[in-house]
Amino acid sequence: MDWRRIPLGEHVTEAARVVGESEIVIDFGPEARGWFRVTVFEDLKAAPEAAYFARAVEREDPAIQALATAETPEEAASLCVREAGVSLRRARGA
Repeated sequence: MDWRRIPLGEHVTEAARVVGESEIVIDFGPEARGWFRVTVFEDLKAAPEAAYFARAVEREDPAIQALATAETPEEAASLCVREAGVSLRRARGA
């Protein structure tokens, strides 16, 4: 289904479709380990250079999150995973 062909009225302020989702474990040793759900979206209202974004949320502590925007879904996921690692280390003090 091509969601870009669906008319989104003026009152629809945000719209995105899920492109893919995965669970990953990031392990920096006993002091900083996290299990993240990474979801990649296509922003249906964005310009092409920012058409994809990814969000990572840690399973046990949803306050540990990461977000990244990119031109491709793979790039958005890659940047998001990197940012999830940074967020995890900061949250755990590692």
